[in-house]
Amino acid sequence: MGCKLNSLTLALAMSVSLSSMAATLEVWEGVGKSSAIANATKAFEAKYNCQVVVKEKDEPNQIDMVDDLVYKGQKSPDVYILISDRFGDALRKDLIAPLNSMQQNQSLYTPTSTAVFKKDGKIYAAPRSTETLVVYYNKDIIEYPFETLDAYKELGVKLQSQGKYPLLAKLDQLYFGYAFLGAHGGYIFGKDSNGNFNPEDLGVNSEGSVKGLKALASFSPFIPKEIYTDRGYSLVDEYFKQGKVAAVINGPWALSNYAKSGIDYGVAPLPKLNNGKFMRPFYGVKGYVVSSKSENKDLAEKFVNFINEPQYALARYQALAEVPPILAVLNNPLIQNDDFANAVSTQVGRADPMPYIPQMQFIWSPVSDAFLKAIEGADPKTVLDKAQEQIKAQY
Repeated sequence: MGCKLNSLTLALAMSVSLSSMAATLEVWEGVGKSSAIANATKAFEAKYNCQVVVKEKDEPNQIDMVDDLVYKGQKSPDVYILISDRFGDALRKDLIAPLNSMQQNQSLYTPTSTAVFKKDGKIYAAPRSTETLVVYYNKDIIEYPFETLDAYKELGVKLQSQGKYPLLAKLDQLYFGYAFLGAHGGYIFGKDSNGNFNPEDLGVNSEGSVKGLKALASFSPFIPKEIYTDRGYSLVDEYFKQGKVAAVINGPWALSNYAKSGIDYGVAPLPKLNNGKFMRPFYGVKGYVVSSKSENKDLAEKFVNFINEPQYALARYQALAEVPPILAVLNNPLIQNDDFANAVSTQVGRADPMPYIPQMQFIWSPVSDAFLKAIEGADPKTVLDKAQEQIKAQY
């Protein structure tokens, strides 16, 4: 009996010991960004008596990495970053779990940031940061950013003799050129009665899209032809840093590069077109998601809420310059007085969400080709009609 009692006692002791062991969460952050959440992670570990292992992974590819791990039957991270234009893929492959707490917590965020992670009333991500296009302007050429594109055109006429340009962007690519279409009511996909993107409502050659492409083509004479080559992306940056252009349209990712350049620059929202509407680009959101395969979903959900508490989100912004769509942070005086954060936040309010349905993969090449042809002088309606046909043929 004594031996049995000792065995039973040992088993109970082991059970208690195992149950008291701290749970471990594996969290994926962006490359070079784990230090920005280090203090929040330590505070979470202390509050919930757990261990958080943070690994740095390339943000745009995290969803594909998780998909690969799941396919191989290997353990996926508990928390990772999802970019909103891959939301449809993540749902289709069942890689993310809905966040029940976001039904209540969505009021803490801007509506535009939660909308891109919502499907059939459920929200699947805690928004981490927003991205869209803004204007970076050289204060040595223009003291203040212009409110209208026509003003940049007038400046362009004056700058021609100096070998300089008024406003540069790689407008032959859909991501940049869409801002003209959006300002004229153009669109890529319409939405159904539930607010979901409808692939059958394709607006590539809609009236607004055609008007927008005409406006885009009318500005093309002020942009050097080399911008429309494969070197165009790097040339936009080079021209701006060399002081050859008054302003450029680019994303938040360009900020650190321009900050190191020595240029005295400012940041502002995109200008108005001659129809009186502001340019309306795409916007995207990065969000923390919980893996559908996580064995610690409740703790993981607590983590994504904790990491977005205002004090930690503000510290993350100060370290990374990625604007959090968290109302308490956006209303903080430190953000209110930050030109970059204000420009991004204002522009997101004048932007359309990047479509996240799988059919978006068929859009990029045909529409970008149509943009380039219109820039080269082709009729905008003709090229967009052709693009619409090419896209439909791939469905």
